[in-house]
Amino acid sequence: MLTLFVDDGAKLQNVYAPLPLGMHIGFCVLATILYAVLYMRRRKPSYLCLLAAVDLTVVTQFWTHSAVIATLFAAEVCLLTACIVFSYKAAKQKKLETAAASAPEEDAVDGAFEDEE
Repeated sequence: MLTLFVDDGAKLQNVYAPLPLGMHIGFCVLATILYAVLYMRRRKPSYLCLLAAVDLTVVTQFWTHSAVIATLFAAEVCLLTACIVFSYKAAKQKKLETAAASAPEEDAVDGAFEDEE
């Protein structure tokens, strides 16, 4: 397993991208397919943010300057924060819809009891 992280058996990959380029690209392709399918099925923008966040990590394979890494870090934080915000808003909206859907049923039940009295 350790040989996966070693290039030609002698040199460790850079600190920011310990996976070899081929494995990293493969991981990004699989993640892109997964999040694209999830977005198409559920239409939640958080999946697009996750897709972009995963794909941006490829930058570490080619540029390791501190300015590039700092910019990538900021972009990743923004994207992951956006995922959290989108997920929170979606959960809140779903809770409101569920409450609104069950409210007429409760009113009907309450009305039935009032008629009996």
